Amino acid sequence: MRWLAVLAYTGVVFGFGAVVWHWGMGKSWDDSFSFALTMTMSAVGGRWIAAVILRRAGRGDG
Repeated sequence: MRWLAVLAYTGVVFGFGAVVWHWGMGKSWDDSFSFALTMTMSAVGGRWIAAVILRRAGRGDG
């Protein structure tokens, strides 16, 4: 169930970023998809990696 939520959140972030970049900035769809991919990986990927690291770290780590 958690993966479904992450997948839905990722899709919303990607879609919102692409549409806003295309309509708001007047860029092509190619540029918009590239921007959305970069933004999504920064927003979702970083948080996911941090959550995995924190979950696996022990009390005395860090």
